[in-house]
Amino acid sequence: MRDVRAREFLLFVSGLLPLLTIPWLGFTWLIYTLFAFFYRFRERFWATGWFDGGLGRYVLTGLTSAYLLEILAVIDNLKREPSERILLNPSPPVDIYLALAYYTPFILYWGLVLRKYDYSPRDVFILGGVSGIFMEQTGAVFLSLNILAWFYVFLVYGSYKAIPAFLHWQSLRKNRRKNLSTENKILLGMGVEALAFVSAALLLKVFALIGGIK
Repeated sequence: MRDVRAREFLLFVSGLLPLLTIPWLGFTWLIYTLFAFFYRFRERFWATGWFDGGLGRYVLTGLTSAYLLEILAVIDNLKREPSERILLNPSPPVDIYLALAYYTPFILYWGLVLRKYDYSPRDVFILGGVSGIFMEQTGAVFLSLNILAWFYVFLVYGSYKAIPAFLHWQSLRKNRRKNLSTENKILLGMGVEALAFVSAALLLKVFALIGGIK
């Protein structure tokens, strides 16, 4: 029990690191600070009963997490020239509009999988973070071979995907879920990430068409 509490305390303290590095690394990875906060006080959130809802509430929680991340990213990119911004679109309002298309598949698919298979929030964090390294900037981060950039992206992607999993964990674990081996969890998890990435790309085109965005 002491070891568990010690690990939880270290995780909570590690969440303060992004706050200390804002002048150099910006605001985006404050999503990890939020993750650490929600993890530390998860039982208080569970006690509210709000997170006992079904898939709809899970998606809403996930999109809130994703939008918090995107807003932080927009803040960091405002100081850059439009052509240099690492966003879904250089225009912040358009970026926020397109974010719904990009993030929804990741949140929805993980919500469906978590209800059926015995993934833990920790699994979602790790698989979501690792896949993020390959997906960020369409592979540019992975190809950079920059270990620090990988670590940064891992924490960012893992955090926003794991936040809804942790907050809804009490409800999810009540479902009769199928047990999977570690290997199958990895294969299915990476398949979910790949399918979500493709779905997001298609939805982005649809949203751009609807919004008249070139």
